[in-house]
Amino acid sequence: MKRKIDLRMYPFVKLVIPLGLGIVVGDTIWDIFPRVYWWILLCGSIFMTFVVSHWKYFQSFMMLLTIFFLGAMLTIEKEHAMLIKLPKGQVEYEAIIQTEPVVHGKIIQVDLLVLSAASPLKVKADILRDTITNRYKKLHVGDGINAKSFIEKPRNFTGDSFDYARWLRFHGFSAETFIYYDQWEKARVDVRSLGVFQRVSLLMRVYRQRIVSKFEKELAGNNLAVVSAMVLGDRSQLSKNLKDDYSISGASHVLALSGLHLAVVYGLLLLLLKGLSNLLPVLRRKGLREFIILFTVWGYVTLVGFSPSVVRSAVMLTIYSFVSLLNRDRLSVNTLALTAFIMLLINPFSLFDVGFQLSFMAVWAIMVFYSPIYHALSDKLLEKSILMRYLWAMLVVSFSAQIGTAPLIMYYFGRFSTVSLLTGFVAIPITTVILYLAFFMLLLSSFSSIDSFMGYLLNMLVDWLNTFLHCFSLLPWASIEHIHLPLLYVLAYYCLLMILSLPWSFYMADAELE
Repeated sequence: MKRKIDLRMYPFVKLVIPLGLGIVVGDTIWDIFPRVYWWILLCGSIFMTFVVSHWKYFQSFMMLLTIFFLGAMLTIEKEHAMLIKLPKGQVEYEAIIQTEPVVHGKIIQVDLLVLSAASPLKVKADILRDTITNRYKKLHVGDGINAKSFIEKPRNFTGDSFDYARWLRFHGFSAETFIYYDQWEKARVDVRSLGVFQRVSLLMRVYRQRIVSKFEKELAGNNLAVVSAMVLGDRSQLSKNLKDDYSISGASHVLALSGLHLAVVYGLLLLLLKGLSNLLPVLRRKGLREFIILFTVWGYVTLVGFSPSVVRSAVMLTIYSFVSLLNRDRLSVNTLALTAFIMLLINPFSLFDVGFQLSFMAVWAIMVFYSPIYHALSDKLLEKSILMRYLWAMLVVSFSAQIGTAPLIMYYFGRFSTVSLLTGFVAIPITTVILYLAFFMLLLSSFSSIDSFMGYLLNMLVDWLNTFLHCFSLLPWASIEHIHLPLLYVLAYYCLLMILSLPWSFYMADAELE
């Protein structure tokens, strides 16, 4: 018996849409009306939701309106929290270096956490290099400094269409500063004023740099940059030419931490726990095994800095673990919507992050379009060859992801890669092997001979990958440049795509309910 199509099959999709709309509205008009008005609207809608409980449809409407006001309220509160009164004139302060300094011409760029303010202040800093004493080379993530400079509100670059100040605000930066070479000195800084989460994050940043230092023993140049980006999300060492090669060939996603990377971590943990379970029978308990895996996965997420795409993967993996403990193994669009709902409640600014948008649209498109496209070929044809099934599955995954992300890539980057479907056949398998080798290299780093062998294999594979993608990027019409889609076109595309996907989405939801 066929069920009637009903959005109740997608409860979190129904909730995440008004939440997202509320966030957009809140970001647009947050400084127009006093916050108390929004609190009144939110409390009033909550009250009305209970009052009209006898009218089911009206109560549903009020519930959605409450979620809308909640999204707007969260964003408005977040915006006002960023409105920190900055000191006038040049000031002296203590700060902790949050990122490994990166040299750009005559300056080094670094993120600072200023501690002298009433609360810790995240500041984007440029420090003028002293080319005589080279003191800047002694600065590393986790170090403290005493400095003197002007701490100012973020400003956009003259003549640049990119809203840099908005980007900084969405990433938690309240100010920016320029420090002269003689206006800072390294110092011991008391971090007890920081919260537990900030101290743990700082400790993880220091540990991440130690891992990079381990990679530096066997890797260098572009190879080191690629492995650091793939394993740790550290893209600071990637050169412009290397970024262009990956972008033009449509393989930038392998450099961004995502589900592929967590899948490798998850696979390694399962392998290790399976081996240890022979020595420790208690590890055979599924609940304990899942807890250890999730604890390690979230430790890895903390290590790599909570990028939206890897957080999305970790939240979905967490939900999947709880679902599997209930003997249900299906992940659906509703699970994806629940993940987005949780992430937006925690940080509404995530909605405006390009990585967040690309990650969710890619996974949504794969969930919705993979199966119908894959089964477009007859099962008899696919059963003839394992290689054919693998290649067809790879092609369909890449094509489905491109359906979901192409408009966003054109909107933000003005580029469409025509060879991404082909490069995926090589880039994804090699990236998977690189990730496994890199993790094994870290696990076995105490064995120098094995470490050197792993380093040799890593250098060879990364060289192959870089050369392959560089050759593809040089092909005529490898990418179509300067395609800047208007936002209205992008929204219209996704609305049309969602309408076209409804029949299959409801079919899958119906199957999930059975």
